[in-house]
Amino acid sequence: MTSLTGEHRARAIWSHLCEPGDPARSLVDSGAEDALTALKSGDLSGYAPYADRWRTRLEGLPPDVEDGIQPGTFLIPTDPGWPRRLDDLGDMTPIVLWVDGDSSVLNRPAVSIVGSREATHYGTAVATEFATALSSSHVLVSGGAYGIDAAVHRAALAARGRTVVVAAGGIDRIYPAAHRALVETIVVAGGAIVSEQPPGAAPARHRFLSRNRLIAALGQATVVVEAARRSGALSTARWAGELGREVCAVPGPITSHASSGTNQLLRDFGTCVTSPGDLLELLGTIGPDPILPEHATSYDRLHERDKKVWNALETSRIRSLPALAREAGLSVSETVSSLELLRSIGMARSIAGRWIRVIV
Repeated sequence: MTSLTGEHRARAIWSHLCEPGDPARSLVDSGAEDALTALKSGDLSGYAPYADRWRTRLEGLPPDVEDGIQPGTFLIPTDPGWPRRLDDLGDMTPIVLWVDGDSSVLNRPAVSIVGSREATHYGTAVATEFATALSSSHVLVSGGAYGIDAAVHRAALAARGRTVVVAAGGIDRIYPAAHRALVETIVVAGGAIVSEQPPGAAPARHRFLSRNRLIAALGQATVVVEAARRSGALSTARWAGELGREVCAVPGPITSHASSGTNQLLRDFGTCVTSPGDLLELLGTIGPDPILPEHATSYDRLHERDKKVWNALETSRIRSLPALAREAGLSVSETVSSLELLRSIGMARSIAGRWIRVIV
């Protein structure tokens, strides 16, 4: 998106005013600008009491709120890059999708993998195995939380794949805060963090439940790796089932409270998967079908010194210049020269004075 229309601006404002479940979608779809004008003039009596809530929020918006409405920071359903899978949500389709990172990954083959925040060693190992194997053929979608989510995101990065975090609050309100570096790395490595909530919105409890439908919609299948009976991951699975997606679960020990939810899911309606191959077979994508270009040609053309620096870079973490020089066995000046070359051809990127390998 290179420019903003009045519809873009109006929808961005509406994302500040309403919550998922509010009857605003059909209203906004009929014309966001006209709906905003009607709200300001008090002509939405048919939407009481929601109109009163929306008007209260509208009156409370800071004067500089439109400063954050910039091209490339969000998508609306009429944009070419809008992820069409979200349209399956019907009246629950987001009015706007705020994005930090490469929005094109939202339209690539994707699998959602979710599970418990209090993951066991078993759950973490299984999530890592699935994410590592699927990264060559699918974008991995999860919620950025502790436990299974984090294992999925980190495994995707380590495998040089791309991953998407679906946030409960604004894309600038990373939750948990301890995962800020992880999310920044995901964005720099070609992934994205997305949210229907506008920048500044708090990751409130009810928003975690509502964002689960976005995780389910963005994936062609949802896999629950490990979850207790009251886990929010089961909410994601239910949404996936309602959307007609494949719903899969990894069984766990019958004595494990951490797997009681996944085992129940298997009894109710989920499909049992015990390996990434099981899931790929369900999706009809047996064998890798890489979604990302390989670096082989570019790498082969590099000078040996530049190859050493590139090999010292990682996709899973940002590294300092001194650390890269030590790893490559080069001087700092030699390393800087190589890094600048790698950056110029899109194979490295700098963030806050540190460096990361980039998949292009």
